[in-house]
Amino acid sequence: MKRDFLRSKWFILALAIVILVPTLMLVMLQYSLREREDDVLRYFSRQEGMPETFTELENLTDPGDVILCWWDYGRAVKAWSNREAIEAYPSKDIWHTVGASRDLWHNLAAQLFGTWGSSEKIHDLSRIFMLPETQSLPIMKKYGVSYALVFVPDELQKFQWIAEIGGFNSTRYLTVEGGEYHPTTLGTQVTLLRLLFDDTLTPQYFTKLFDNGKGKIYRVDYP
Repeated sequence: MKRDFLRSKWFILALAIVILVPTLMLVMLQYSLREREDDVLRYFSRQEGMPETFTELENLTDPGDVILCWWDYGRAVKAWSNREAIEAYPSKDIWHTVGASRDLWHNLAAQLFGTWGSSEKIHDLSRIFMLPETQSLPIMKKYGVSYALVFVPDELQKFQWIAEIGGFNSTRYLTVEGGEYHPTTLGTQVTLLRLLFDDTLTPQYFTKLFDNGKGKIYRVDYP
């Protein structure tokens, strides 16, 4: 009887370990994912000029306005500027473009618990940014976009991914020489590059409302 009791006790203990350890690991993965997502906002908050830009975005726009920005600024637009963004999370098919995807544990956590965005919306964002203004405007109108938000040099550093997600060859539009970015002749027609290099490539359908050297906010002027 005593031997049966001990066997039963150790069986229950082993069963508890088998159940609790994976459960604890899942809880830790979920917690680490939320922390990593919040780290992105904390990173933005430490970038000179970024907090000011998000504050001005709220001041210059109205509640309910939809802001054109690359998806990874979407959460900050929602959380800090209290405005809408076309998308605020990556879709599964573009997850490989995110640096965190190369972290084994964070990648596992994202696959299990991540919030995934719309692939259609992110591909539309790429097309909006990569097409000439006249072709971008109808897509922006589809989402009710009123304003655009871009950051320098951030969008230039991620230009390769923005282009390639939409099926564009980034090197045809932007070159890098000695750490400096230069639009090609074809690139001078790209909406995103016209917003980033507005001092030389004046956008036709965007009016700049704010520029602190880091962030730029534009009003979209539909014809």
